[in-house]
Amino acid sequence: MTSSLINSLCSTPKGVISIIGAGGKTSLMFCLAKEISKTGGKVLTTTTTKIFFPDKTISPETVIASSAPDLIEKSKAGLKLYSHFSAGRHHDLSSGKLEGFSPETLDALWQAGLFDWLMVEADGSRQKPLKATDVHEPVISSSTTCLVLVTGLDSLGLPLDDDHVHRASIFSKNTGLGLGQIVDEPAIAASIALEFKKASGFCKALDYILVLNKADTPAGIESGLYLADLLKSNDTITRIIIAALTDNPCIKADINLSPS
Repeated sequence: MTSSLINSLCSTPKGVISIIGAGGKTSLMFCLAKEISKTGGKVLTTTTTKIFFPDKTISPETVIASSAPDLIEKSKAGLKLYSHFSAGRHHDLSSGKLEGFSPETLDALWQAGLFDWLMVEADGSRQKPLKATDVHEPVISSSTTCLVLVTGLDSLGLPLDDDHVHRASIFSKNTGLGLGQIVDEPAIAASIALEFKKASGFCKALDYILVLNKADTPAGIESGLYLADLLKSNDTITRIIIAALTDNPCIKADINLSPS
């Protein structure tokens, strides 16, 4: 890792990170949890939607809790054994998914002061590299201090259809790119700007971070830099991270958009 992920994302020493978008949300969440727990920080990974039930290689324990009081009590017990673990409301054995909590439940957990960090996957993308949100999305806790939108750079050059973009028709409406046309940087930039504007209405985060993931090649890094240039005047985004979130995460560029 060429730089600390948590220090690149957040300006505070602790908080609630809500991760939205597509193309690496789960990878980012567990990369952050691993980094924080290695330094002794107390971190919970969870969701307000659904994620695949975490493997023990990325989360040593996953607790199931039915309510906010239940989650708080089970978190107290879990922290006696682990600095990082996961939690959900229900494990759906048929789908293999961990169903998450309401934003209000996570607000109550954060107010209990047990964790240094809550990591929340707050959006679903059906494993596509790019998405646009419907009216009921994303599902963001009001306690969010850092809002992170992930976009997969491997969506560039793909046709705009439901095989490659989650909610392709909404993406088309939002950006003006026709269904079946090739996804390019201006269309992605237009979508990102709209998604940040929408998501910022659900919380009063201190940091609004764009993570352009899968910058695995020089061409990918160049596209990430082009996207950053297209978004440099955005008045919501505070930072753009161009990265490759693999088993050994690597930040390729870290661009600060905050007023100096």
